[in-house]
Formats: sequence, C-alpha cells, structure tokens
Amino acid sequence: MPDIVEVIKEQHRQVDELLEEATHDGVDKAEILHAVHRMLLPHSEAEEDFVYPRIRQLAAEAGEEVVDGAVEHHQVEEMMQNLLRSDPDKPGWDGTLAAIIGELHHHIQEEEEELLPILETLPGEEREELGRRFVEATSGKLPDHHTKSELYDLAREQDIPGRSHMSKEELAEALGEG
Repeated sequence: MPDIVEVIKEQHRQVDELLEEATHDGVDKAEILHAVHRMLLPHSEAEEDFVYPRIRQLAAEAGEEVVDGAVEHHQVEEMMQNLLRSDPDKPGWDGTLAAIIGELHHHIQEEEEELLPILETLPGEEREELGRRFVEATSGKLPDHHTKSELYDLAREQDIPGRSHMSKEELAEALGEG
C-alpha cells in the first residue's frame, strides 16, 4: 500500500513537472494549467480534510504551519481560477503563472520540510492507511511505483470484477489510473 508521505511527495513532483512544462514556449499553457488545477483541488481538499488534522494531533506546535498551508491552498486556488478565466495571450498572464509557480514551490517546500516529517513518526500501518485514503480522495491517481499486488489489493477493496485475471496495466486502468 502507498505511504502517505510518498504519495503526497509524488503528487508534488507531478505538479512541479507540469508547471515546468507550462513555462516553455510552444505549449498549450492553459491546458497544462487546467491539468494542474484538476490535480491540486482534490490534493488540497484531502490534506485539509484528514492529513492536516492528523498532523495537528501529533504536533500541536505545528498548528500555525497547518493553518498557513490551508491559507496557501486557497490563495493558489483563487489565483489559478482567475488565470484560467483569462486569455493566455493577455499581458500579465505569464507573470501571474510565475507567481503561482513561486507560491506552489514555497508551499511544497514548507510542507515537505516541516509538516510531512511529522507524519513519518506514525506507525507504518497508519501511514499506509492514510496513503490509501489520500489516493482514493485524489481520484484514484496512483504513483507509478505500485506493484501488481498493491493494485490488486486496491481492486479487491473496490470489488472490481475480473481483477484476478488482469495485468498490472489493466488493474491500473480499472482503478482509474490508466
């Protein structure tokens, strides 16, 4: 099963890669930004729903960082919605994109350096359960490093018919990853 810390970091890397791609000329920046938005919304909601509260339970002193993280989610969401409603050829669009990228890099760095290490103190079973919940909450997007056995377990939990005869790729597709 996926570890919560690894799942969150993997999704951070995916967002970073898309944002890097959006800075290049000759790409459909608006489409890339839509893809980032589709990833970030469920990611942020899952963090605020059950990851951040668990961090606060483990380390009350992290409360301010948790609140800051949630505020940053909402700031990026608002900036992104405004950008998605505007024309990519409009003056200032690239500047706003750069501001979003800067805010997200700052957020990711703080989260990975200050909040995620708190989750690393949890027993492995709880980290895996949180990871499973996070994967489920973020639309079934699974990191590429899952084994066929892990995918099969997820398919069994979701009662996907025919799972015992599926290849790793077929399991991933049935789980919504493919």
